[in-house]
Amino acid sequence: MLIEKPVTGSTNDDARALALGGAPHGTAVLARAQEAGRGRAGRSFLSPVGGLYLSVVLRPILPPARWGILSLAFAVETVEALREAGFDARVKWPNDVMIQGRKLAGILAESRAGPDPFVIAGIGMNVDRVPEGLPDATSLADCGAPPTVPQLAARLQAGFVARLARLEKEGPEPTLAALRGACVTLGKKVAWENKEGVAIDVAEDGALVVRDDAGRRHAVLAGDVKLL
Repeated sequence: MLIEKPVTGSTNDDARALALGGAPHGTAVLARAQEAGRGRAGRSFLSPVGGLYLSVVLRPILPPARWGILSLAFAVETVEALREAGFDARVKWPNDVMIQGRKLAGILAESRAGPDPFVIAGIGMNVDRVPEGLPDATSLADCGAPPTVPQLAARLQAGFVARLARLEKEGPEPTLAALRGACVTLGKKVAWENKEGVAIDVAEDGALVVRDDAGRRHAVLAGDVKLL
């Protein structure tokens, strides 16, 4: 089921309310604008008319300890959907989808463990235009002829469900292999928490593996990582 709204506060909040009310696996909410969109770490996420804002209710059988890779898995699925549509999309760890070095979309996976666990897979994407004040962003319209929003939303809704099923059936390695091939962060020098090193891999739990100048390896699980 795909519920469409012209404008909402937050599709992730809408999907969470549906999940708490018993909505089945795969239920999704699509809006063309959000009034209270948010990104990672509670930051605001500009969501004007002209974008795609989609959140999917997922009910994993994966144990919560293995949910850390999910936002990356959904980014990989988004990249594959965009490549099918003719766009050379990439992933920037941990949750950005890029085209030509500019941010196109962000992924936000929110979850609730406990007796009735669920994950909300959210994506915000610039389709028709770039929001004002984001000089490092791009839109699908800037990069080619985009599919219609309903077409793309349906592909992503089905893709997120299928990607989770693949993780549950095959384990993380196929998704990690696809991620390594699409991730612009790997092989680059990065900075985090006043440290620097070269990003060399992504671990099964979604951590970015960085090797510093002394050869020590660090697993970066969260926080801001900047490409140098």
